[in-house]
Amino acid sequence: MEALKKFITHYKAGDIIYKIGEIQTDFYILNKGKVQLKNDNSGQILITLTKGDFFGEESLNNEQKAIYTVAVIEDADMIKIPYISLTEMLKQTPDIALKVLKKLSEKHIKIQTVLMNLPIPAPVAKEKPDAKEVKKEDQTSEKISTDVKAYLIIQRSNRLVQLTKTQTFLGRRDYTTGFVPDIDLTDEDEEKYISRKHSKIQFKDGKFYLSEEPGAINGTFLNGNKLQTGVKHELHAEDEITLCHLNIIFKV
Repeated sequence: MEALKKFITHYKAGDIIYKIGEIQTDFYILNKGKVQLKNDNSGQILITLTKGDFFGEESLNNEQKAIYTVAVIEDADMIKIPYISLTEMLKQTPDIALKVLKKLSEKHIKIQTVLMNLPIPAPVAKEKPDAKEVKKEDQTSEKISTDVKAYLIIQRSNRLVQLTKTQTFLGRRDYTTGFVPDIDLTDEDEEKYISRKHSKIQFKDGKFYLSEEPGAINGTFLNGNKLQTGVKHELHAEDEITLCHLNIIFKV
């Protein structure tokens, strides 16, 4: 333990050690205090860690992106070990390597238990779209000037879709009613979490805006921030749109 003292770093309650998606180069051993591992997209707290627990195992893969956000909830002392030092330590002390493996296995099981016990979202009621509603949508959605170039990249399939109308719906196909959104994400949404009309992109006064549609479940996020239903948010180049779990990049 003496050899690890040089790696001790102090954190205050409220500090963020790292966020989901950030490159990880360090492994952490909690020597004092408490931290929470959470999913920023859903707000779900996965696990609370205390003295003796480990996190930052992404660093074992050398600069892998973090798969969750780590927040300090009680003043903490961390043993923060860089990737190179950690690999050397594990090679020289197999007993430590075994202990790390056991601890990580315990944490993995706890997180899996949390995920397995999450409530399953209720299915969206399948309503037949009113003919007047469909007609109104057709009337208000006009073609955008060909001078305007804007695209969406659906990351799961790497599909590129050009935005060509003043009003564009994103969602799933409804096989019962025959409704097909402007951007049909049925094939990418293998888990079937996205709603029939999940969100909408509008083009007005030379700008694009994103909003969540009423009745959408599982959330719409812009750069990791959850949107309130019906509230428009201006889109900028390279913004990340997330419909439940499906990431989409806005390009202009």
